[in-house]
Amino acid sequence: MQDMLKGKANLLPYDAICTFVFPDYMAFARFMYDPASKALTGDHDNFMVEEEMKMMVGDEFMVIEDGKLV
Repeated sequence: MQDMLKGKANLLPYDAICTFVFPDYMAFARFMYDPASKALTGDHDNFMVEEEMKMMVGDEFMVIEDGKLV
């Protein structure tokens, strides 16, 4: 990336980014508190430094009219 932007890329200091998509906030909350969701974090302690972990939660709104994205 730096070579394409001639060394001016403002890169974020992350080793990895994971994206989870939920239909609404309540589905996200249920996932976070569901004991079964821990199956995704089996090796969490092997590579994560929780003190350095960052989380961002956002909403995406789409307007659909007559079956088409507006």
